[in-house]
Amino acid sequence: MRRRRFCLAILAVALGLLSRGASAGTPGTIVITAEAVEPGDAFEANLRRAAVHSIKAKDGQWSMFFVAFLKHPPGATDVNIVFYDPKVKGEPVNVFQINTSPDAKGVSGSVSFGSEQGFKKGITYDVRLTRLIDGKEEVYARTTIALK
Repeated sequence: MRRRRFCLAILAVALGLLSRGASAGTPGTIVITAEAVEPGDAFEANLRRAAVHSIKAKDGQWSMFFVAFLKHPPGATDVNIVFYDPKVKGEPVNVFQINTSPDAKGVSGSVSFGSEQGFKKGITYDVRLTRLIDGKEEVYARTTIALK
């Protein structure tokens, strides 16, 4: 748990480096990759090449990196990556908290998870970067990912 939070914190710091490239992405989308994409001049092109629509488990864990291009800044330091099974209405499978800047235009990070956290092989999950505001989910970006 501490290791995951440390990794997320490091990647949140990298957001400052990504903000230049993140602002040119399509607002409201999340790009998922199997490996981290280094910031630089060709960041967006490299991100597009590395994008995946499914991830395979390794040693019983699925791991993914993501870059979310937000519709608008979240206005808070904490947002969530939320996974929904589209066949189960209303309740998320799991939620991972991500630290960011209140005025961020993009958020990057990584998450690792396993079946003990409610995930199942063969399911395509809706993935959303969100924040709860007065009990209502505000969605800043979204995508889907299949677990293999």
